[in-house]
Parts: sequence; structure tokens; C-alpha cells
Amino acid sequence: MNKMSLTTIFSDSIFKTVVKNNKYKDYFIKKLNSCKQSNYISNVGGFQSNSFYEVPEDILNKIFLRPAYKYCEKLNPQKKFKLELINYWINKNKTNDYNLMHSHEGFLSGIYYIKTPDNCGRLVFQNGNLTKMRNNYTSFFYDSNFFTNFIFDVKEGEIYVFPSVMLHSVEPSRAREDRISVAFNLRII
Repeated sequence: MNKMSLTTIFSDSIFKTVVKNNKYKDYFIKKLNSCKQSNYISNVGGFQSNSFYEVPEDILNKIFLRPAYKYCEKLNPQKKFKLELINYWINKNKTNDYNLMHSHEGFLSGIYYIKTPDNCGRLVFQNGNLTKMRNNYTSFFYDSNFFTNFIFDVKEGEIYVFPSVMLHSVEPSRAREDRISVAFNLRII
């Protein structure tokens, strides 16, 4: 009898956790309210703050570093290294605002959702293999390695951590209230 095997290659992972603590949300809302001018990088409409580089130690650990370490631990528990915050910024999208497909700098990136009213736009990850966009048979396989897009309905308090090079976007918000999130980048030191 012949031996058969299936090897999955070039897969990516996205780590999700939940942090419910109004102290953290309040900190970022105050930062957002102190911003005067919006950047226009991936956002269409909405508000994107300038980058911030400093954050209180408890927020650094709870929101940025701990989820990233958990992600790395699940992928390879034998590897030990240190992560450092590169930057973070705050996004506020109103009705019809969205974020274009983009990637980030660094090793890992993440998004912390502070406010997510119903119909505020889903988080979309695009398969980096752009030839999948031309393939009519991707829906035949129920395997995320064949999907063109992978979509998350985001909820308040959720944190998503992913490789910085992963292409992602945010759908247009159809909510009457603002969607507020904090995006961040980390590097290995």
C-alpha cells in the first residue's frame, strides 16, 4: 500500500483574545480626544491619530505585549525572545468610513477594539497569495489556506495579533455611532 500525506504550507495565524477593562479604554479615549489633526494613511474618512510611542507600563503589558507573547507561545513555545513596542495610533470611523487594504511595519501588529457598535465594519484579512484572486475554485475547498479573504466580526474588548506583513482592511461602517480601535506594531529585540 502507498503511503499518502497532506502537507499544508505557507499558512498564517491570527491570535484573538479579549480584555474588558474600562481603565484601558478610558486611557485611549483621552488620548484620542487630545489629538487635533488626522493622518490619512489607510483610512478613507474617519480619523487616524499620529503615532504614539509611550504608554503606561500596565497598558503596554496588558494590551500590546501579553497578547503578542501568547500568540508567539502558541506558534512555537520553545522560542524565547523580547518584543518592543514600535508605535500605536488610534482610529475613529464614523458611518461610511473604512480602511483600505494595507500592511504594517515590524514583526507583529495588532488591533484593540475599544468601541464596536453593530454594523461598524468587519476586519478583513486577504490571502497574500494574490493568484488566489484569479482562481474560481477557491470556494470548493473548505480550508482557510484556500480562502481569498478571512473575515472577523469584531467586538468591543477584542485584541487581534498577526504578522505585520498580513494584508488587511476594515469594511465601511454602517453604524450610527463611532467605531474606535487602537492599532499597534511590535518588533523583536
